[in-house]
Amino acid sequence: MLKLNTKVNSIPLAIKGCVDYRWADNTIYNHFENPLDFMDAVLSYDGKDKKVLDLIEDGKKAFSKIDSLDLEYNKLYEDVAKKVKDKLIGRGFTTSMLYSSVDFTTEKTGLMSKQRAMLGKRDCYFKDPLMTDGKLFHDIFINLSYSASISDHTITNNSYAIYALTKELARLIPIRVFVVNHVGTDIPTCYSYVLKKFGQPLSPKHFLFFTSSSKRTFGWATYDILNKDNNHSTVGQPDNTVSIANFNLDREIDTIFSKIKSQAPELFKAA
Repeated sequence: MLKLNTKVNSIPLAIKGCVDYRWADNTIYNHFENPLDFMDAVLSYDGKDKKVLDLIEDGKKAFSKIDSLDLEYNKLYEDVAKKVKDKLIGRGFTTSMLYSSVDFTTEKTGLMSKQRAMLGKRDCYFKDPLMTDGKLFHDIFINLSYSASISDHTITNNSYAIYALTKELARLIPIRVFVVNHVGTDIPTCYSYVLKKFGQPLSPKHFLFFTSSSKRTFGWATYDILNKDNNHSTVGQPDNTVSIANFNLDREIDTIFSKIKSQAPELFKAA
């Protein structure tokens, strides 16, 4: 069975501030440090509910196919990444000169930024290795709470767009990504897992599978395991989350840009 927090109202730090407070008194919270832990927890289900077992089997089959999707992933990623790159450069996150294929990790922070700093250029900040004390992290909480009426096509395309945004931003700022899935039922449920940690590379197949495919297999199975009945569930909308069903690239880039600018406005003054 899924391992639940012993304290029903114990809110993990990973989803604190992203909770639907309408259900604060009776929400079950389940947090996993990575999506594979979440998947393993669902796979450990030992009940006899055929609906749950069918969903889990669908999830296993879908996950087994991700290794064959490399070419499709690469093409779709390249298409959206070009748009993301142009928007980040145009918005002032970085310049073509600083833009590179190096991820922002604790080992590789972009020495060119030090040269930019000596020149007094504002974009040196985004790859400055000293900016790793946590206050300049950006956390993206992807909200997988959407109704069955949202098409697979929409979710898949938005998943690619969020992946591209995450990958491109990871070259410029310390970033983390969490999935939050909240549903309102007789026992409102919220689970979350970490997709991207600071200093660790992205796993494209895991990122894309656990945003575009897992909700309708492992996610729905989870609701049935916890609530016994998923037929009357309602969509939750936790605060401060990015809805994968209504993802807007420009809006999210503006949100992140405004947040960082408000934290360090002096870094955005003209040289």
